[in-house]
Amino acid sequence: MKAGFLFPLLIFFSHISLLPGQADQKEPVAKDMLTPVYYGAGTEDAFRLEVDRFLEACRKVRFHHPLADDEGNIPDYVIHDWGKFGAGKPPWRSMQHHPASDFKVGGGQTEVPLYAAYDGRVTTFRDAPKYRHYLALTKIITDEDGRELGKLVTIYGHIDLDLNEAAGLLLDGKTVKQGELVSRHLYSETRGGPHLHFEIRYYRPGEQGSEEFYGMRMGEESRRLTEPGAGPWKLGYWDPEIGYGFGHPENHGVK
Repeated sequence: MKAGFLFPLLIFFSHISLLPGQADQKEPVAKDMLTPVYYGAGTEDAFRLEVDRFLEACRKVRFHHPLADDEGNIPDYVIHDWGKFGAGKPPWRSMQHHPASDFKVGGGQTEVPLYAAYDGRVTTFRDAPKYRHYLALTKIITDEDGRELGKLVTIYGHIDLDLNEAAGLLLDGKTVKQGELVSRHLYSETRGGPHLHFEIRYYRPGEQGSEEFYGMRMGEESRRLTEPGAGPWKLGYWDPEIGYGFGHPENHGVK
């Protein structure tokens, strides 16, 4: 090819438009923690394809950072090694993976405004074994025909619902918009200091979105958690009949 043709060709290719929808395709940047049923299935298995369809649709939901106010300001925070997604828990024994990211604000502040990651319905929970108080933000994920593919549920753990309600923030059962205030207070007595436990759960169609499906096989949960971890996630045990798994926050734009 003569050198004189090269420059026009470069200009031509630089102006080729992407196909419709191509710009919106998001490749996962981190590994989600999925049920061992998924890793044990063949690439053409119906369940694996079902999970893949859900994940493709779900990853299009770009989150508002839970610490970002309406002007985009985010306070200083750290995520310690033991609070990173996938870390071994507890740190001194590593019996399960940590399915969340733990955001510690400042020097361990408790008055920390938290915001909705996406449009969804809020459900609040008290006296939970793992998180004491927490709220769940639920969004139904559908295909292009409106059929439910599953539920996206994000847990805001270690908050203080008593102080929230005393401040007039009562959201149980209410629908909120992305970026809307959902909590004002973290619980001061959380082990390791006050922090937000930010956990993204993926549920199957028809499930309530509050079921526990992963853990260390301790106490009552041992009867349901029968399947050991698989794929890149070897620690812990799963209920093979519930849930698709846990989403890595980075796959929704949260770091």
